[in-house]
Amino acid sequence: MDWQARLTKICSDRKSGAAVLTRKAVRLLAQMVRQGVKPTKLVEAAQKIVDAHPAMAPLWHLSQLTSEFAQQPPKLLPSLKQFLADLETHTEAAISHAAEWLPEGRILTHSFSSLVSRAFVQANRKGKKLEVVCTVSLPGGEGIALAKSLAKSKVPVMLVADLQAFSWLMRCKVFLVGADAWCEDGLVHKVGTKHLAVVAKQAGVPVWSVGTSEKRLPLGWDERMKGDAPPISRLPIAQDRTLYDLTEWSLVTGIIDENGVHRLESGHV
Repeated sequence: MDWQARLTKICSDRKSGAAVLTRKAVRLLAQMVRQGVKPTKLVEAAQKIVDAHPAMAPLWHLSQLTSEFAQQPPKLLPSLKQFLADLETHTEAAISHAAEWLPEGRILTHSFSSLVSRAFVQANRKGKKLEVVCTVSLPGGEGIALAKSLAKSKVPVMLVADLQAFSWLMRCKVFLVGADAWCEDGLVHKVGTKHLAVVAKQAGVPVWSVGTSEKRLPLGWDERMKGDAPPISRLPIAQDRTLYDLTEWSLVTGIIDENGVHRLESGHV
């Protein structure tokens, strides 16, 4: 597949999480460098990916890196490799911390996070008794893929409709999600996360997010971060295409990254 086709595929992907898309984007840009693509095209490609997925912080960092070294291909290629290597190292560490921290019992999650999924699998293999409740996560239905993956790995899992999650939440020990970004104003994640977090806080259920330092975004929430979700229906009817929402830090109990488990103080990350 040529790089233009790969770029189009990455930009149109509304199923994959930030970690998966970032790996694909790094490999695409590395391919472009090896093929001698002009610096302006490299910068344009990186920006196009960010514009297609404005809520995903790692892609923003990748775009910044590409802009910095686009005129110096001998430096850009190793920088891309190092970015990917750091992401992989940070990911493994964050998963390990999350698996160790996970409490036994029922846990609610929303959407698909590869870090959350792998933390569940790792904890289960270590003998922790878990029951994961996955929302279907419309629009997109990523939770179905997560439930299938967990079931395949022998992790006890229950798939529920999004609105059912509010009643299940009351019976869960933790509401755990991934992160598309940890921005200055809060957690950016799949639409519906905020409302579940509001109810979780009212019910005394801790809200946690797993990610890596690449998820930290030195920017505030922007309406563009709402994204553009897949159509709910092909009918010619007006549809709310919001894909992501903002969960303010005051609603988040803590975050887990490659450096460990961090309980938030005074609503700040």
